[in-house]
Amino acid sequence: MSEEKIAKNLTEFVNRVLVLSQLSLTLSVTTEPNSINVDLSGNDVSYLLGHNGELLNALEYLANKNYGRFLSEDTRIVFDSSDFRSMREKELTLMAKHAAERVRLTKKSFTFEPMSPNERRIVHLALSEITDVHTESHGEGDDRKVMICLS
Repeated sequence: MSEEKIAKNLTEFVNRVLVLSQLSLTLSVTTEPNSINVDLSGNDVSYLLGHNGELLNALEYLANKNYGRFLSEDTRIVFDSSDFRSMREKELTLMAKHAAERVRLTKKSFTFEPMSPNERRIVHLALSEITDVHTESHGEGDDRKVMICLS
């Protein structure tokens, strides 16, 4: 199935979800190399972005589960709204650097609350070039956390 066909089916799927959930949102779907991007906007954006984007992440997860098998291995479906992903990445990077500084000062490891795989990846990458600390992931499933330790 072509990416254009997947994007069309994805648009229909998300529109059905929005109608059933009675959320006042509109979507824009674009394709790029290695991604199909879904941008949601409208009056109910706050529902998507509450709890660190939990509903936005859930929609993205469902879309990737439903349509990911039709995409090449390096292509993902990415949901965003109000530039949330970019702002969240900056926030997580800043949090990671502050936590690393705390670990340096206290000489005690620091563990974040559970995070999604994408958020854990952002933390790992944010600290990957800092030589005096390292990151580890611990836990299973939804309880997986990032720990920052002295190297």
